[in-house]
Amino acid sequence: MTPARRAAQRVLVAVEQDGVRFETALRGEAARADLDGRDAALFWELASGVTKRRRSLDAVIAVLSRHPLRSMPAEVRAALRLGVYQLLFLDRIPVHAAVAESVELARGSGPGSAGLVNAVLRRAADEGNAIFARAAGAAGTEGLSVRFSYPPWLIDALIAEWGQEPTVALLAQGNDVPERCLRVNTLLASVPEAVAALAQDGIAVAAAPSPPASSSPDGRPPWPQALLYQGPALERSRAFGDGLVTPQSRAAQLVGVVAAAGMAGGGDVADLCAAPGAKTVHLAALLRPHRLLAVDSDRQRAAQLRATLDRMRVAGAEVLVDDSMRLPDDLDGEFDVVLVDAPCSGLGTMATRPDLRWRRRPGDVERLARTQEALLERAVLLARPGGGVTYAVCTMTRRETVDVVSAVMRRTHVELDDLGTMFPALRDERLGAALLTLPPRDGTSGFFVARLRRR
Repeated sequence: MTPARRAAQRVLVAVEQDGVRFETALRGEAARADLDGRDAALFWELASGVTKRRRSLDAVIAVLSRHPLRSMPAEVRAALRLGVYQLLFLDRIPVHAAVAESVELARGSGPGSAGLVNAVLRRAADEGNAIFARAAGAAGTEGLSVRFSYPPWLIDALIAEWGQEPTVALLAQGNDVPERCLRVNTLLASVPEAVAALAQDGIAVAAAPSPPASSSPDGRPPWPQALLYQGPALERSRAFGDGLVTPQSRAAQLVGVVAAAGMAGGGDVADLCAAPGAKTVHLAALLRPHRLLAVDSDRQRAAQLRATLDRMRVAGAEVLVDDSMRLPDDLDGEFDVVLVDAPCSGLGTMATRPDLRWRRRPGDVERLARTQEALLERAVLLARPGGGVTYAVCTMTRRETVDVVSAVMRRTHVELDDLGTMFPALRDERLGAALLTLPPRDGTSGFFVARLRRR
């Protein structure tokens, strides 16, 4: 039994049966299994691919199995999905390996389980692609749901807001392998120094591309410390352990660049909803603030924030475990830079968060938007007159982006900085003063960024 397949099965069971977040299950199993090299890569591909493609796989299994999936033990469902995924979407895996090892995964999961998996997968090897093509070719939302593996309600919502063609592009990109991007921590190293350190661990890097004409008028790219990398897991490298680099998408790096743009060094900085801390460290590197307050309401995530600050050698930061909307009044008017990286639907990160599409519910966007408005209003009060408040969400829905900013502008004494003049190619057409990265167009996660200035 290839250890990668057994580890992937455990992740799938933890996510579906126990309700564990995919990222948590993946990290835990990776640490337990201690996989390296090709096994580690296969483990990640199987766990994430099956999680994303669950709707596609289940449509094929439903035709080939006499027993409904919901009646099977979770371990058997995972074994079947792993086998069908390899047969349909991983051409380099030999058929006999996909079938035989999936059968082994089902052994011990109840009478007849191994035989059931064997029978279904042998048929899938012959008929699976044709079954998938028929189901994916159905008209309307149902066909798109099978073809790209998303819940129908989410597809309908995206089409209603963005139209058919942009939605199809977004759905397709969500199933691609996401970029492997890092940011160099300039508190500790220059880009060339980080590149040299990474090379010692066999990690090759390349400059992260920028969209055409996206540089600022002074020629500065949107993400000057970004590098794309290939090779072993970044988290196992000495450069990561020493705090020289951290994984962070190009779009996420844009948030820190915007928050710091035009601001003098020093000053006082507050980062709300700060965990796990990548953007906090970015602000520390860009601004070298006199005071850096990082707030998060979750104690577990606050511990991750502290660990990030320690690893990347950010000295003197204050970590406050509290609800950002209920911060004490004596903090009002104290900060030159405030960042609100608000909780959101996350629809710009579906490529990197495989289980997100299955965890979202139809009412989430409206519920989150109300929280975002309250957070942003509280953040405005923290800023000094003339101070900047940057609002960022890793999603693209109008309700969580343009509508939130517009509502807060009506209720508070702020004006909107024109970020579109900074990076013209990233200008959000719905609100020209804000920026928007689109995954199909920009090849990175989807982020909306706006900056308000307190009058």
